[in-house]
Amino acid sequence: MTLLSMASLLAFGVSILLTFKHPRVRLPFKRAYIHLDYGLAPILCVALLWATSIIDVNFIVRSIVGYGNIKPYSVIVLILSLAYICISLDLTGLFEYVALQAVKMAGGSGKKLFIYLFALTSFLTLFTSNDVVILTITPIIIYMCGSVAVSPIPFLYAQFFAANISGMGLYVGNPTNIVIAEAYGLSFAEFAKWMLLPAASATLTCILLLWLVFRRKLPSKMQPQVEPHQALRDKRGAVFGLTVLGSAIFLMSLPSTVTGLQPWIIALIAAFIMFLYNLLTVRSNIPAALRRMPWKIAPFLIGLFVIVESMASSGWTDLLASELSKVSTNLMSAVFSVGFLSSLAAGLMNNHPMTVFFVKALQSQAYSAPATVRLGAMLALVVGSNLGANFMLTGALAGLMWAKILSDKGCSISFSEFSKYGFLVMPLVVAAACLTVVGVITAFSVIG
Repeated sequence: MTLLSMASLLAFGVSILLTFKHPRVRLPFKRAYIHLDYGLAPILCVALLWATSIIDVNFIVRSIVGYGNIKPYSVIVLILSLAYICISLDLTGLFEYVALQAVKMAGGSGKKLFIYLFALTSFLTLFTSNDVVILTITPIIIYMCGSVAVSPIPFLYAQFFAANISGMGLYVGNPTNIVIAEAYGLSFAEFAKWMLLPAASATLTCILLLWLVFRRKLPSKMQPQVEPHQALRDKRGAVFGLTVLGSAIFLMSLPSTVTGLQPWIIALIAAFIMFLYNLLTVRSNIPAALRRMPWKIAPFLIGLFVIVESMASSGWTDLLASELSKVSTNLMSAVFSVGFLSSLAAGLMNNHPMTVFFVKALQSQAYSAPATVRLGAMLALVVGSNLGANFMLTGALAGLMWAKILSDKGCSISFSEFSKYGFLVMPLVVAAACLTVVGVITAFSVIG
């Protein structure tokens, strides 16, 4: 075991630990404190690797610029561009308006509302970040249930689980989808071709299981006082923002040979158009949107790409690749092995670092498998990177944000309580998604 392999593994472990613990550290000789959260921890670990001459500046630059189909900077630009558009849309009140319309449509039935909220969240998370959906709808659920003295727990689980499932159907549904698609050169349309059906089967399986788990805890009657029209603060801005987002998604769905542009460039142009609109019409939205932007995801992903590149250079991803090769004897075993292993790994180490690490392993020469099996393993990784967030609260940054929102609203859900429902529901959901992946690949192989 070399110094690079030990140092890179230690840096990887420390960055993940600090991401979850985010300790408050006092600066030397000062009374100021800093939080070593997910935005700072990986960068700090990279700085230590560089300061000890384990990696150099050229290595860091190469890890960020990327090579082949893996271009970390394009992933970051795309994520932040779409985030700005979605946050601008949220500031118009559109998402709150749609959520309150769902409440109104339920007509006082707690059981209908449970289904509607799950369906609404599933739809929204297809086209927006799960972070945005969770930040928007979670406070509405707590307010709605508090106004009629009903437990929000069933509705919160339905919303959170849905936000991390159906998003795996489209390229833009989750940042981890973008990482995987970019690494394997999958276009928007190709990604949807393989993943829409697995997302649909997982979504249907999840709502069925959640219904069985929570049906007796759902109120038969509830009459929340809601006025959806009051939530829509800027109708013109909502229409414009939807047009920009829809156009961007449509253009990204076309082959790059048609548009002449990569998806990240399309997203950047769309975000710039949204910015100009805000600048010319509702300038107050710009500071509000910039404050809510997930800026920390940039240093977080940059740091992880560098650390994982150092792990790849020192042989750790090759080790994982060789172990995965042993269980990838056929399409079924590869899909189920990678699907379940990546789901559990995401729960333990967060889906972002897990995805980067597994992508490197599956692209390694040490992963020996036929082309069809490799495709199945890659699609199974999409399944794991999305569904793993529902096993444990640490599975995604959205889970940590969700827990913080609930705590601030006086509705805490412990990590152990969350995992109890996660491990009760999600194994069957992962199995349904993996089985559908196998079916889709087999069907297209027969047609082709």
